[in-house]
Amino acid sequence: MLSSAPVSYLTSSSPLWVAGRALLAKRCFELFACWNKAGRTLNHDAIQDLRSASRRVQECVLLFEPCYRGDDIARFGKKLSRLTRRLGAISSTGETLLFMEKFSGELSPHQQESSGALLDQLRQRREVQTRKVGGFLRKTRRHSLADLFKELNKSPDLFGATAVDPFMPVRRYLRSTLLPTLTEMGSLAAAGRCESASEAQHAWMSALRRLRYRLEIVTPVMLKGAPEPVTEILRRYQELLERVHALDLYLELVKNMETDAETLEELVGILTSKRSRLWIRLETLVEEQPWERLAARIEECL
Repeated sequence: MLSSAPVSYLTSSSPLWVAGRALLAKRCFELFACWNKAGRTLNHDAIQDLRSASRRVQECVLLFEPCYRGDDIARFGKKLSRLTRRLGAISSTGETLLFMEKFSGELSPHQQESSGALLDQLRQRREVQTRKVGGFLRKTRRHSLADLFKELNKSPDLFGATAVDPFMPVRRYLRSTLLPTLTEMGSLAAAGRCESASEAQHAWMSALRRLRYRLEIVTPVMLKGAPEPVTEILRRYQELLERVHALDLYLELVKNMETDAETLEELVGILTSKRSRLWIRLETLVEEQPWERLAARIEECL
């Protein structure tokens, strides 16, 4: 049984390999706890939590990859990626179904009738995916991934031909790794500010999520403690962009519905209006919390 890993002894001066080991163990413990719950219940929230936990472990693996042997980290990462991919489809269907059910409640009876077939399709898809994910979670077993993690974490690569010194203070490594990310984020934010640039907004959203996860992971070793206001603002950015992206997907679903032209135009108009209102909220957040200010706060904490 994998036990929770203490991280309170870590500081910004801890050796990279010591910090990496402890922080990865902490995230893996959370992953396996979520796996237990998702495997028992198979409900939407539990699967979402498991997906988020697996993504956090992935970011932790990528961040501290230089501390481990290439073959070991590749085996663990491959199995972890398989889990995350499997959870992606059912999570997306679940989110779409929840939205469309709520959206249907805002429609006229005729509009509800037109969207009924789509809701039935989503419910059937969700049912099939739930059975498949349940079988996958039982077949794959968290224990096999836990065994791979134990093998990985008990043998860090301390004296191999690594390009990174595993004994350097973790703060120095994080600054060299995360500071370039802040510059890249500025470029993504600038490209995503165009309201019609849906692909750029998706890239911006994904990068925000990865950065937020990484900051949450390394909070115990940050020089000036957790930049909690910053990670909360990043979460707000991410959630607004996720909702904008989701509405783009819902619009495509609705446009492919079999209904009369007038009803189709009405439904597209309602969703487009929702997207526009979300965009105004995003623009307001950008004005209130510009990226340059957030980046400076993060750099200060590193």
